[in-house]
Amino acid sequence: MTKAEARKYYRNLRKQFSKEEVNQLSAAIFEHIKTIDFSNAQTFHIFLPIEKNNEVNTYPIINWLFNQNKTVVLPLVIGDDMINCQVEKDFDTNLNSLQIPEPIQYTEIDAKAIDVVFVPMFVADKKGNRVGYGGGYYDKFLARCKPETKKIGLTYFRPIENIDDIYFGDFPLDFCITPEEIVSF
Repeated sequence: MTKAEARKYYRNLRKQFSKEEVNQLSAAIFEHIKTIDFSNAQTFHIFLPIEKNNEVNTYPIINWLFNQNKTVVLPLVIGDDMINCQVEKDFDTNLNSLQIPEPIQYTEIDAKAIDVVFVPMFVADKKGNRVGYGGGYYDKFLARCKPETKKIGLTYFRPIENIDDIYFGDFPLDFCITPEEIVSF
């Protein structure tokens, strides 16, 4: 399956979820996250969900990270790139023109300071290659992270056998968390 085929197929599947299903599936993903030992990680980059796209609801994960005294970093798209925005516990957001929530008050931090990245995606293959929205924002960002930064994809769907059109600029995941399981690559 190519990235374009997977993107179309899984976007359509995800659109069919009700809000209740999104919340239930997101809660199951969150339960798996809570079982991971993050004691050696301090700074976490996590995306905010685009509700109209039925993305994984990450707000409970963000609150949990704050309660664990972790540093929370959110993405902010500027042009064709993304910056890392450290936020405080009661952060506020605005919706941009694409209905993507973005932090209002933040401190920009370097990608090398990040220990764990929760990556948005549609699906991954069994080698950890992921299919995102296709803009390349996360691959550019991950290229700036330190090599040992953990890359954890969050998705509703189990990994597929193979993504045919992976290229050298793609960054494979270390883990993928679905409602059913944690997959290690």
